[in-house]
Amino acid sequence: MVRASDIVKRMNETPSSKKDSPSDLLRLSSFAKRESREEGTSSLAERHTPIPYSEVHNVDDIYLTARTYMESVRNSVKNHTLIELDPAISLLNKIANSTELLFSIHPLTLKFGNEGDYNIFQPVHTMIYALKIGLRLNYPSSKLIELGLATLLQNIGMFLVPDSIINKTGNLTNAEIGVIKKHPEMGRDILLPYQNDYPWLLETIYDHHERENGQGYPRGLKGDEIGEYAKVIGICDSYEAMTHNRPHKKALMQFTSVRQLIESKDLLFSPQILKVFLEEMSIYPIGSYVKLNNGAIGRVCRTNRSLPMKPVINLIFDGRGKKVDTGEAIDMAQNYVLNVVDVVAEEDLPK
Repeated sequence: MVRASDIVKRMNETPSSKKDSPSDLLRLSSFAKRESREEGTSSLAERHTPIPYSEVHNVDDIYLTARTYMESVRNSVKNHTLIELDPAISLLNKIANSTELLFSIHPLTLKFGNEGDYNIFQPVHTMIYALKIGLRLNYPSSKLIELGLATLLQNIGMFLVPDSIINKTGNLTNAEIGVIKKHPEMGRDILLPYQNDYPWLLETIYDHHERENGQGYPRGLKGDEIGEYAKVIGICDSYEAMTHNRPHKKALMQFTSVRQLIESKDLLFSPQILKVFLEEMSIYPIGSYVKLNNGAIGRVCRTNRSLPMKPVINLIFDGRGKKVDTGEAIDMAQNYVLNVVDVVAEEDLPK
């Protein structure tokens, strides 16, 4: 069993230093520098005039607009028509230039939960996680837009996988898994019309299932052979897959998902990016249920980055299992009497 204290200890370990690599040149930051000398432009945000979203007024609108965009992407893929990038870039430009907006969107991954098609909400949720990581990595808004676009389009190849596989409720066969593993290549091929303008986008989509130890796919790349965007997307994609139900696999509790990511340290994901991810998502992620030492149960509504074992919670049940609705948030970092002693699965909550 992995204790929370062990997780904190591993989070605080110094990550290995990151070396520059040839794959770094595939990112837009490098591509844009070359292009700016040749064509007088430097970033996605500058190369596209934002499309006005007059109907987008709040974070709910932005989140739902992103999901609507993914529905249009699916229609384009299935109808073999060109995917429009401008709507996504415009929306990402709005998000990337507002730190407050970015953090306000995160709770919506829980508010809307598993509503609708997994292949529609999955890229939106993963984009939100990835942008938070990119912000912690000090990405400027232009790189956040690039990362967000690649994240939204990471799994477009899945739209070409037969529904009989996508919607299968039982275990997948090796042959069916093989078909699914072709989605990075199919996604890259779908975007071939953009190869000259956005080579980094195709490369990132093709590599987002590569892993640090070389056991990923489709090329078995390892370490510095994998671009940083692909590394960020890889860990966020894995977390999202763990925490939401899919037809063939039930979701894990957030705490269990974080623990599994911890146990993969130095094997599947970059230690540097994993450390940042864990600091952002916390040991007790937003939306998870926790039990306190007085028997009460609360739901995590905010995390404390410097004190990952001390989240901010909303009480749901008192120590006798009676439902409460005070609306009061308790910051465990400021409370010297109460502390978290366990996590609780949603199905195990008092009735």
